[in-house]
Amino acid sequence: MRSLRERLAALQPSTPRAQRPAPVGVPIDAVERGRYLAGSVGEVFVVEQAREDHDLRALLEHAPLTPSLFVPDAPAVQPEEVVFLDTETTGLAGGTGTQVFLVGLGRFEDDRLVVRQFFLRGPGEERALLDALGEALGPARLLVTFNGRTFDWPLIEGRFILHGYRPRFTFAHLDILPPARRVWRHRLQTCTLGNLEANLFGVVRGEDVPGWLIPQLYFDYLRDGDARRLRPVFVHNREDVATLVRLTNLLVRAAAAPRAVLDHPADRAGLALLLLHRGELMTGIDLLADALEEADLLPPDLRRRAEVELSRWLKRLDRTPEAVPLWCRMCDRAARHEPLDLYPFEELAKYYEHQARDLVAAEQVVERALRLLDLRGEYHGRRSLLHRLERIRRKQAAARVRGRRRGAGPDDRPTSERHTIEWRV
Repeated sequence: MRSLRERLAALQPSTPRAQRPAPVGVPIDAVERGRYLAGSVGEVFVVEQAREDHDLRALLEHAPLTPSLFVPDAPAVQPEEVVFLDTETTGLAGGTGTQVFLVGLGRFEDDRLVVRQFFLRGPGEERALLDALGEALGPARLLVTFNGRTFDWPLIEGRFILHGYRPRFTFAHLDILPPARRVWRHRLQTCTLGNLEANLFGVVRGEDVPGWLIPQLYFDYLRDGDARRLRPVFVHNREDVATLVRLTNLLVRAAAAPRAVLDHPADRAGLALLLLHRGELMTGIDLLADALEEADLLPPDLRRRAEVELSRWLKRLDRTPEAVPLWCRMCDRAARHEPLDLYPFEELAKYYEHQARDLVAAEQVVERALRLLDLRGEYHGRRSLLHRLERIRRKQAAARVRGRRRGAGPDDRPTSERHTIEWRV
């Protein structure tokens, strides 16, 4: 027996379930001039544009490229073997929930930069996009990205794995962001791609779409199928690829001739610290010393770091006397700032005590540091300085005893006992 509710419902005319309307709008091939690339698992929409800008082609003059300074063990490559990659995604957090819907690849062909953009018209075409992307990346020997080591490339690899692909790429990966930060972060407020582009190349994009808005524009396209809103996204992606080429060219030139390419001493100091980190000791030391000749133009934290690094490397290479004027300048500057920086005083005292065997000079350095601490009411490092001073004075007393045993007169004292340091104010 059916219930009353069921019998009443049977008397009502059935209404079909509302269907979601298909997306309508302007398709992508009416917005961007591209073609449909057929592959083994489907087709993907590809936009291709050749760029003949002189500043982009300048990279060709440095063939072969040797990126080993920025990527250890990277082989020398021809510009035609380099692929510049930039992506646009559905989010900035990464993870399996984030899709790559636009991949821009730049490559030199016939002395021109050709930018190919692989576009995901919908989630169902992701396998076709990845298939085409894997084929395009196959011949590359060097991949260049901006923050790609932590974002773009892991995201692409994750999508490959999600769809069952196990591609084995053999290219080296140059992420431009870390070396760019090392060289320019001391002078520029931020090292975003747009800020580097504006400050280093004078490129100011007119109506560029902000990165945070791009995911929403793509979601709106998926909802109504109107690709007109994506035109600035394609332009934004192409310009990002072009800026990658400019940055690569600038870093290659700076590594080859830093004094000619980097005008500001802060930039030269940043590159010098990178060179030292990579083991290019002689070049790094010379470049760091060159940057410190304009020390007044360096930010205080960078100037101190440069002075400390230079003096440490001079010590390691048994060139400690070359660091003495550097420590003296640091001591003079430290005397005018609080809290007192004891590093140059300690290093100078060590040198005079153990290498120059100038106990009087070592005593003067320690006494000056102690006086400055007393004047300021500071106590950090005081115990260590007192211990050093006591040891120096014991050595002086032992030297005087040996001198009396040899019958030396008061004017026959060693030079070290008659030395006086002339501190600059």
